[in-house]
Amino acid sequence: MTFKMETELSERQKEIINASLELIAESGIQSLTIKNLSKKIGLVESAIYRHFESKTQILIAILDSISGQTIPNRSTKVESVINHLEQNLRNHFQTFTANPALVSVIFAEDLFQNEVLLVEKTKAKVERSISEMAAMIKVGQQKGEIRNDIDSEQLAIMINGSVRMLVKQWKMSDYSFDLIQKGDELINSMKLLLKPL
Repeated sequence: MTFKMETELSERQKEIINASLELIAESGIQSLTIKNLSKKIGLVESAIYRHFESKTQILIAILDSISGQTIPNRSTKVESVINHLEQNLRNHFQTFTANPALVSVIFAEDLFQNEVLLVEKTKAKVERSISEMAAMIKVGQQKGEIRNDIDSEQLAIMINGSVRMLVKQWKMSDYSFDLIQKGDELINSMKLLLKPL
């Protein structure tokens, strides 16, 4: 599995991150240790520490790279806010389908509770996601595309929560259903709920 990186990383750092995701995909996030990673890559542990200070830094690099995978190209002019929201959500489902191990990293906040940096990074990502979606919804409300009887932030929370639940359900079912298909069904239901009254 190859994962594109959003930030400037060395080839070795990319290799370490991709191997980390493979390890997580194979055995779960608990299996991600520097020792296991060094075995997987065929490097001594000290070689990994030359590129990342700790496992926490590797996970932060993975979290930092996720935004570039799921956010649609903003340079593309979108005429409809609903279409932009739909594209944004579909990108999430496609990214998770291509890289299921990401789900274990993104939704592992309970495992991160003793890692202040990871808790803060995850919290910031959630807040930014809701804030950006709320801003997008607000524009749609002003253009008359989206119902305006519910606060834009509340709608963003509902959408994010629904996506999160579907993705968690997919993971808990051991990826047994087509996430993109179910995602499209969810998107169509959301479009009905967002439709102006």
